[in-house]
Amino acid sequence: MASKKEVKIERGSGNVYADLGFSNPEEMHGRAELVLAIAEAIASEGLTQRQAAARAGLHQPDICRILSGKFQGYSIERLAHILNSLGRNVTIVVAKSEGDSGRTIVQNKGKRARATA
Repeated sequence: MASKKEVKIERGSGNVYADLGFSNPEEMHGRAELVLAIAEAIASEGLTQRQAAARAGLHQPDICRILSGKFQGYSIERLAHILNSLGRNVTIVVAKSEGDSGRTIVQNKGKRARATA
């Protein structure tokens, strides 16, 4: 008879990049939110990756890499430009931070709205 192993469950912070120890986890999470918005825009417009790439001035493999989660080489500005080319507005709000240092928050007001931790 197999013995039961106890599994330890730990609640995440809401930012998987922080939980995994990435440097700049808020920026990574923000870029992931923009990629999610890109995927939602492509789906809602019924575009192929090739059509989306043409609108954004990219090649289809670039869109494929981004949608596959390989977006580390893409800045927030570049991802915002892709969203603009897909007919989506991107708004950046600058506000005073309560703490010593500020943070970057990206909210996708599409299907799901979330903010970085």
